[in-house]
Amino acid sequence: MRILAVIAVAAAVASVPNDDAQKINVSAMTCSQFLKVDRDRSDLILSWFLGFYAEAANPQIIDLAKLDRARDQFNTFCAEEPSFRMTTAAEGLLGK
Repeated sequence: MRILAVIAVAAAVASVPNDDAQKINVSAMTCSQFLKVDRDRSDLILSWFLGFYAEAANPQIIDLAKLDRARDQFNTFCAEEPSFRMTTAAEGLLGK
């Protein structure tokens, strides 16, 4: 579902000015930082991770229930491990 990630990033780029304040470096983001972002931004970040780790079987499907489950998982994990990087958390929660 890398397509989902591309769609999410494209939507974000199209809707905001292109400057450094509007970029999200998920490789540098910690769980603590993730917990501080608003719901729209957290959905965008989670959509990117879901697309990155998705199975290729249904690349055109956006599963909103899966997004809700991921949000719950990340919020719980990040509350317990605020210093973890989001990429590390995602690999543990979503990776294969």
